Amino acid sequence: MLVAFLYLLGGIPLQVLAGEPGLLASQLLFLALPAIVFCLSRGYDVRRTLSIERPSWRSVIGGTLVMAGGVVIAWFLAWVQSLWTPVPTEYMQAMVDFVTADSVTRLLWLLLLVAAVPAIAEELVFRGVLLSGLRSRAPAWAAILLTGLVFGLFHLSPVTGFRVLPTAWLGILLAWVVVASGSLPLAILLHFVNNAVIVVLASVPTTHALVADPERVPSITITLAGAILLLMGLRVLGRPNPRTIAQLPSDGWSRG
Repeated sequence: MLVAFLYLLGGIPLQVLAGEPGLLASQLLFLALPAIVFCLSRGYDVRRTLSIERPSWRSVIGGTLVMAGGVVIAWFLAWVQSLWTPVPTEYMQAMVDFVTADSVTRLLWLLLLVAAVPAIAEELVFRGVLLSGLRSRAPAWAAILLTGLVFGLFHLSPVTGFRVLPTAWLGILLAWVVVASGSLPLAILLHFVNNAVIVVLASVPTTHALVADPERVPSITITLAGAILLLMGLRVLGRPNPRTIAQLPSDGWSRG
């Protein structure tokens, strides 16, 4: 919650004042940096607390399948939520225009701004510090669900209510990947790929409509295929191994 407050207090004004460079700086200064400073100031083992471990190839394959199927399900959930949470047309068009690149230089900048930096910053906070803290107080399943819920609420604003459900869902999947694999870098990679795909789809004329129309009724066939991929990925990842799950000391948010 402190990170969210800092981001609201410093990050949003920075974005307003500096535009896109401010957006990049706000994610580094008010998300990534506080997560690292928190660990260092408390004397935690940063590598273990943030699950900075190399994933196994099995985890990479399983995580990729989970996110490939999970993103399809997220599209379905976005459509379901749009049935009772209206999608603000002007906001949506502005967002689509923002992530649409019209040159290679613009594409590379967007991949940094929209995919790489958010993947690193948000994973450090949510699937790093937050998930570790929750694991010291709750069972794995509860920590995963709560991490996803907080992640969804973090993206809530007066005009982004339609994103909460699919965003929380993806947050749950990323938390599960970290808990099952013991690797935050894997979640960062998957997060980056997810965001990068959105930028690429928006920038390619033939796929632009997939991003521009969130109220499009999803294909049942594609949704079922996504569910199958998700189940396959969960099976490959396997159940969480408690010994691979990073946790803060049992007193929660203070040094033990």
